[in-house]
Amino acid sequence: MTDERPDHDDARHDDDRPVYGERRRRVLRITVLVALAALVLPLVLSVAGQAQSAAARACAVYVDRYDADAVGSRVALDLFADGGPGWMCSAVSAGGVATPLANLGLLPSAPRPVDPEELPA
Repeated sequence: MTDERPDHDDARHDDDRPVYGERRRRVLRITVLVALAALVLPLVLSVAGQAQSAAARACAVYVDRYDADAVGSRVALDLFADGGPGWMCSAVSAGGVATPLANLGLLPSAPRPVDPEELPA
């Protein structure tokens, strides 16, 4: 006696085809990708906004400490900077000329306190 029953032979051969059609699988893939993007995009935008505001505050402190003649500060994200990717801090003079001061990194933090002997003469 065999364990195989002849009435189930046809059902076993039908298992070779995919459960879902090609169109349904494509729709499911697109839905998953859209849902994944909807989860990740707010996080990326939030981190970028926080990094930009932290860079602006840190740059203002650096400009205040290191360039007394500057009338303002400017930050810009530079992915191909000399010191690696990060926020570039520049001091803006009265004539509108921007002088680079520091690369603050991708996620800037508060600047460290400067010792009085470190200040430029």
